[in-house]
Amino acid sequence: MLRKGQKVACISTAELGMLGYGDERYPTQGETYTIRDIVVDHFGAEGVLLDEIRNDRLPYRVGDKIVDFEKPFASWRFRPLVESEQTKEMEAV
Repeated sequence: MLRKGQKVACISTAELGMLGYGDERYPTQGETYTIRDIVVDHFGAEGVLLDEIRNDRLPYRVGDKIVDFEKPFASWRFRPLVESEQTKEMEAV
């Protein structure tokens, strides 16, 4: 289970960038990120917003409505860092 403030690694970028406006920033596979927020989309899927990546709030179609929001990344694209990975990351800083 993911939580706010947790360090995670991106494990998949498959098909990222296929939806949206084309100017969004996306995570890089293998890179480490910090979860800024966890959201549930209109389909009930969990997504994450990241401290290191901030995209503009833009209008997206949600059912029959247009809603402004920052598009989250699917939570399945990330896994929590294990303690040894967090230690390595801190040593690199």
